[in-house]
Amino acid sequence: MSSEISLAALAKRLESLEDRLDILQLEGAYSTTYDSGNGEAWSQLFTEDGIYQGRQLDGMPELNFVQGRKALSEFCTTNKLSCIHYLNVPDIRLDGDSARGRVNFVFRGFEANDRHWTNITNAEGYYDVAYLRTREGWRIRRRFTVYFERGRKTVYGYEPTEAPFAEENPPMIGGGGLLDRR
Repeated sequence: MSSEISLAALAKRLESLEDRLDILQLEGAYSTTYDSGNGEAWSQLFTEDGIYQGRQLDGMPELNFVQGRKALSEFCTTNKLSCIHYLNVPDIRLDGDSARGRVNFVFRGFEANDRHWTNITNAEGYYDVAYLRTREGWRIRRRFTVYFERGRKTVYGYEPTEAPFAEENPPMIGGGGLLDRR
């Protein structure tokens, strides 16, 4: 094997490694910028016409479709949840100046209302991602969210007020059923 051939092969391997590291960094920035509500920085991870979309499966309601950096920035900035993404290492398949990946995730989001009750959103699934090498570096061209499980619950927390006791118990309603009178 000549030194020219081995250097060319080494250069190709190095380029592939650098591309993969750049995409890993892009994915790390994805969760950090979204979770901190930094819509401007989050939108810059996408191409100018980039898309964030939920894949609709049979029986599911219509999911998000957001396209373009301005809309992406607003989508992130107006999110009412305090959230965190737990992203797994993506499976990256390079093809010249484009790439595809699958990133498994767990998502937790929290939103407190005016009564200090907390709505919690939990989701698990994966992102199918199309990446594109641009003058700015690797960017997300399209990101599909696919859920395995998605749920929402409300946590009421500690109620600091005393129960509404009166001198006498209220009259029983019907067959003695319980009624929350708060």
